[in-house]
Order: sequence, then structure tokens, then C-alpha cells
Amino acid sequence: MEVDFLAAFIDPKSYVLIPVLYIILLLLRQTPRLAPWTHAWIIIGISVISCFLYYGFIIQSFVEGVLVAGVSILLKDLIHVRIRTDDKNR
Repeated sequence: MEVDFLAAFIDPKSYVLIPVLYIILLLLRQTPRLAPWTHAWIIIGISVISCFLYYGFIIQSFVEGVLVAGVSILLKDLIHVRIRTDDKNR
């Protein structure tokens, strides 16, 4: 069900970017000189550029890049909130 909902908005060929962007987010989080608010902008930039290179310079590429970046940021937030709540329950 969730994959069908995701496929309605994001091209299945772009799913490979989600874990890649998640790993980049984890690496950015470990960088002390970058403010946390810049992480989202960096991920959006990488995602949009990647989609432009793959799909070409069309508006769909830009939208695809923003959506994939949003999913990867949301995934990171959900995982980290889940880990924190599990730690508090122990």
C-alpha cells in the first residue's frame, strides 16, 4: 500500500536516490562546521541535480528531485524519532 502511494508521486526509477540521500544526511549530521538547517538545502540540491542529470532538464526532474529529497528527510526524521522513543522506553 505505501509503495503504491509513493509510486503515484515519485517515479520508481528514483527510489534508488532515497537511501543514498539518507546516507548523505547521516554524513552531514556528523559534520561539525555545517549548521543543521543547511542539511535539507544540501540534500535538495544534490537530489535535484541528480534528477536533472538522469531525466534531463525538464520541470518533472525538479519536482522529482524535491519529492525524493523530502522522502529521504522524512525517513531520517522518522527513524531517529523511533530510535529515541525506543531508548526512552527502556
